[in-house]
Amino acid sequence: MLTIHGGGRFLSRCIPAVADYPAGARLPMRVIDDYEFVWMLRGRARLVTPDDSIVVAPGHLLLIPPGFRHGFEWDQQHPSRHGYVHFPPEYVGAPVAAPRLVRMSGDNPIGGLCAYLLALGEGEQIDHTVRYLVSVVLADAPERPVSGPLLTAVSHLRREWADLPLHRVSVHSLAAASSVTRGYLNRLFQAEFGLSVGSALERVRCSRAETLLTRTDLTVDAVARACGFADVSHFSHRFTTIHGMPPSAYPGNPSVLDHPGVRRLTRLLWR
Repeated sequence: MLTIHGGGRFLSRCIPAVADYPAGARLPMRVIDDYEFVWMLRGRARLVTPDDSIVVAPGHLLLIPPGFRHGFEWDQQHPSRHGYVHFPPEYVGAPVAAPRLVRMSGDNPIGGLCAYLLALGEGEQIDHTVRYLVSVVLADAPERPVSGPLLTAVSHLRREWADLPLHRVSVHSLAAASSVTRGYLNRLFQAEFGLSVGSALERVRCSRAETLLTRTDLTVDAVARACGFADVSHFSHRFTTIHGMPPSAYPGNPSVLDHPGVRRLTRLLWR
């Protein structure tokens, strides 16, 4: 049974609310006449569209525009809880044509604003907070899209790495999934990201390792497993080669994301 706290029916009003769903629940395809923010508080969900699907996990904020056909598949294994708020098109300005998924991070106030909305409940301050949240999300402009075999490769990686632990994706398997040769895929990666496929993928996994090392209490061994390295020795060797220091001594910088190609690829995969 669906339980909704604070919001009741879906209305075009700016009232934040929380909804609970049992494991395996689904929301049928629908079209809304306003904008909606959705963020997971517990469990995961999948936004289903006529052409694709998007995984929404804790730490993500999803913006759904009006007139866009979509549904939800809630966590298959566990009960889920999410926050949401509907708001009118005039809060946005220039129309947004497709859903946008952004990450809550230490570099933006998105997570704090979502928590603040739920704490406010009702009142004029909600309008100001939602408007500010919209401005932050829309200021975080999406990456210039890729196309052709690169788009196929990025989509494959996005599916493979939707959840932790990450696993090693070989150049051969990625080329096969993209229906091109390894040499051609390497040339595409060099042109777009400035790195070979192998180097780019390893650095993407290292970017996740950086986050886990600095923002969690996981051991180096656990971080190695979560980021798809064969063992802690191999992880430490590769991390030290790239960063100039072992993971056990990593203070948060330098980062593989200092490389513009790595930063662009991670944004294409996880923003």
